[in-house]
Amino acid sequence: MADDRATVNLTGTPDELGRLWGEINGPDLRTHLDQFLQVALSEHGLDEEALIRRSGPYCDMVAEWAPHWLVEADAVARAAGLDLALHRAFMAGKYRGLLFCEECTSYAAVGSATLDGRPLLHKNRDNVLRRQAFYRKHTLGLRSEVLPFLGVGDTSDLGVMMMVNAAGLAGSADQAGEEPRPRYRGAMNPYGLRLIAETATTCDGALDLVRRMTEQGFYAGGKIRTRWTFADRLGTAMTVLNTHDEVTVEQRTEKGVVWTVRREGLAELFASHEGKLTPAVFNEASRLPGVCVPSNCSSLTVVIDPENPETFSCAWAALGPANRTAYFPMYMGQTETPLRYLDGSVYDYCRRPVSVQEAATLEQESESYRLQQEAAARKALASGDAARAQACLQAPSLQALESAKKRFG
Repeated sequence: MADDRATVNLTGTPDELGRLWGEINGPDLRTHLDQFLQVALSEHGLDEEALIRRSGPYCDMVAEWAPHWLVEADAVARAAGLDLALHRAFMAGKYRGLLFCEECTSYAAVGSATLDGRPLLHKNRDNVLRRQAFYRKHTLGLRSEVLPFLGVGDTSDLGVMMMVNAAGLAGSADQAGEEPRPRYRGAMNPYGLRLIAETATTCDGALDLVRRMTEQGFYAGGKIRTRWTFADRLGTAMTVLNTHDEVTVEQRTEKGVVWTVRREGLAELFASHEGKLTPAVFNEASRLPGVCVPSNCSSLTVVIDPENPETFSCAWAALGPANRTAYFPMYMGQTETPLRYLDGSVYDYCRRPVSVQEAATLEQESESYRLQQEAAARKALASGDAARAQACLQAPSLQALESAKKRFG
């Protein structure tokens, strides 16, 4: 998009949200669907009719658990000029053995492990290198209210790879090796994480939902196990291993660090900042050679505000390999998503690429400005000026984009 300051409000009915997404990301949707169909046919012998037929159980499950996703998906397809049934098949099958890379890396810190006591969570996502979206979404008009959340995923994806919601729950869903008892009738973990983002408020609530999804057959990871990482505003962090038969809490803490994969250099970096972990340290960790592997396509760092998570929780996304781009901020309380976050334009910086030093300079400048604007937003809310507070919350995203445009082109 030509205007870095253009924004879009992803608050609305499922049909409204789907129409916006399809209009904005139509080119990527068409490209990714074509790639999916080619891989399905050439590597798995599945034609369009077979894909649609096999997507039936997924659609049935979603119709029971989160029917608004189907309404949103069909609106996306209409706006992007896609066949509705093929788009549903794409949603059901795009991660089912067709796109597979090594395990992602997630970590979280709570309590005395962080500098100011605020919970932190991070994920380096490893998958196919393609354009990524960073956005705030809030679905309205449903029988049961769902929570707003900040999420990251492919520009063609309605699932969620990592997120934080307005209740102060952050989470990620990672591949975790081979599933001993494969199951295909159900939904892959990006949709499980979206369900958690929209409905769970704590780590324990997320764990309960993972157990229900598993017991009732909604979760079906095919040949791949899932490892979940959660952190919440109450100061709990945990990792959970999920097979089709078992849900096991592997790590849980109220005053320490958890992580999913012990990458080279990660433990040493955390130890060198014991009791002083910050979002900047988590971002630094994401760029370690042992963490930022060649398949890293996006990353997200979250800080949860325990008192006002719906407003002051903040997330920073690196769209593209973390060692080739910069982190860009967004507040939970800002209602507008910059269009360049949503449409994959920010991902294009990694193709330049951006050096680590260039990224550090941008991030330091952006962080100074962000802190000023947060202080101004808190002051505005205290005086009852909600409009001023909203403008202050929006400003850091726009400033970071403007600075990136000047520095990176």
